[in-house]
Amino acid sequence: MNRRVVVNVALLATLALSGAGAALAVGDPQAASASGSRTVTAAIGDVTATVSASGNLSAATTVGVNFAGSGGTLKAIYVKVGQQVTLGQALAKVDDAAARETLRSAEANLTSAEAQQATTTEGQTSAERGRDQASINSAQVGLTNAKVSLSQARATYSLDMMQQDALVAAAKAAYDAATTASSRASALSAWTQAKNTRDSTSLRDRQQIQSIEGQVRTAQASVTSQRAAAAVNSQPPRQGAVSAAAAQVTSAAVQVATARTTLDQTVLRAPVAGTVASIAGVVGGSSSASSSSSSTSSSSSSSSTSSSSSSSASATGFVVLTNLSDLQVTSLVAEADASKVKLGQQATITFSAAGTTATGRVTHVDVQDTVSNNVVEYGVTVSLDSVPAGLKLGQTASVSITTGTAKQVLSVPTSVVTTVGNLHTVTVRKNGKDTVVPVETGLAGDQSTQIISGLSAGAVLVMPTTTTGTTGFTFPGRGLGGGGAGRGLGG
Repeated sequence: MNRRVVVNVALLATLALSGAGAALAVGDPQAASASGSRTVTAAIGDVTATVSASGNLSAATTVGVNFAGSGGTLKAIYVKVGQQVTLGQALAKVDDAAARETLRSAEANLTSAEAQQATTTEGQTSAERGRDQASINSAQVGLTNAKVSLSQARATYSLDMMQQDALVAAAKAAYDAATTASSRASALSAWTQAKNTRDSTSLRDRQQIQSIEGQVRTAQASVTSQRAAAAVNSQPPRQGAVSAAAAQVTSAAVQVATARTTLDQTVLRAPVAGTVASIAGVVGGSSSASSSSSSTSSSSSSSSTSSSSSSSASATGFVVLTNLSDLQVTSLVAEADASKVKLGQQATITFSAAGTTATGRVTHVDVQDTVSNNVVEYGVTVSLDSVPAGLKLGQTASVSITTGTAKQVLSVPTSVVTTVGNLHTVTVRKNGKDTVVPVETGLAGDQSTQIISGLSAGAVLVMPTTTTGTTGFTFPGRGLGGGGAGRGLGG
């Protein structure tokens, strides 16, 4: 025989014997009914299970905003506490004189780098090409003139030598024709003078030729140099020079961008739309700048799987922004109930101080427990569907989370169900006789329990009593479970 069946039969026998003992103690069941035991009727209705907790109202998103960079002296604060701001709205401003000067310097460096890059990459202009050709032409003219001068010098040398040779020959002939000693002496002197003149003229003319030949060589070198310079100038820019010029422009552009960012950061702007919750500074004081901002948020999506804590700590910053249109209540739920709470479950939130209620849904359940005084609890965040007027951040709220609902099912008051282990029973009164009947239960609600099988609508059930005596009926098995309906044993 199945072990479970054996156990259930044994439990039923125990309950029956207990019932019989109770009947003997108080007399006939009919009399027991007449003596005042209460009854209820199994009926079709709704069963709802909830988990209750309490917490405080907070904004789902709170952002602390600080000046980036080095901050500075506050020149203006454009908002006040409680004011609504939009995304990107200016909140405050620090002194920007140094930032503007840095930007002007960076822009000047960029202009210089761009001009140098243009010079490096643009190549020769038509004017520059004309200038180079003019230099070549000038050098060529100089060479031509030098060559002409050389030709003239050589011609002069030839003519002078021809003339000097003739004079020397004439002086020699006069010497040869002289007959007297004195005439021969005079003719010899003239001949000697003619040869000396020829020699000096020859030397002079050769030196002139040599000098002009040097000028020709210099002019030729100038022509070659000008042509080489023009050839170099006409070459395209080298890749290394182009790359270096481009790198200079990039570096200067980065400096300009950085300077502009620094200037922009002198104005503190709202990163999100919201309401100003606090301002930590006054005009003329320090901005207490920080390079970071802190924020806390809780997802509003019912399918969120975020593992961050649902408890939103207060954000800090020069200006703190909060979203008063997206509020939530964060509470701690007992360990036994936390497993029943799921994302997306509906909840009712009651604000006793404000005398108002709101609806919401579970948007976050902590995966890490919170232990206080050896009690294990889990944080649960419920986001409000809409925000009632007059609510204030931090207000105390009672939260009732609907963890299960069964519509139009057979249900009985939870107190009439007795549970021993996995066995659930009710006491049915029919024709004045009380009978313990096993039932299969479904959803166990706050006030009623769903009956899946073992009972029909209209059945009359005996309400258990917690006292014994000659005039009362003690529900069989009450002493086993302790408390209402014996749920302490596993219901």
